Amino acid sequence: MEKKKRSAAIDSVVGVLLAIFGIYVIVESLNMTVYNIFIDSPGFFPLIIGVILTILGAVLAVMGFKAGGAVELKEVFRGTFLKNFIKDDSTIRVIILLAFMAVYIYGLLGRIHFIIATSIYLCANFFYLKACKKWWMAIIISVIASVAVYYAFRYGFNITLP
Repeated sequence: MEKKKRSAAIDSVVGVLLAIFGIYVIVESLNMTVYNIFIDSPGFFPLIIGVILTILGAVLAVMGFKAGGAVELKEVFRGTFLKNFIKDDSTIRVIILLAFMAVYIYGLLGRIHFIIATSIYLCANFFYLKACKKWWMAIIISVIASVAVYYAFRYGFNITLP
């Protein structure tokens, strides 16, 4: 099996985003209410997590930039790369699946019963991905999974689904 090469550009971008998110967590944790001393406040643990995220994000970003991340990022943002990325079959597949999810969340849930909405969503995914060899099998699996999830949450966890 061929081992995939790590991308320095990805390391750089993810490291920067992780550091920014860590700083956000730190700021928000410092804005939490302190009752007696800070070590007892609800913001103490998030502060520790934020510091760790910031440090690890900065380390990852520095490693990515040292490995040539800036050069790779310039190549990524060229027009030809973006055109090829948008026209790629994998990208189109992800966009279609995200559209299915958006229709399910914003169009079906809350408007029709959960079991029916979820069955339609799962069937659409199964048909699009050609997950089942027979169409009726996709419908049966979708309905059984929807009913199982609904009743597990309703009676097992005592949570009413939309």
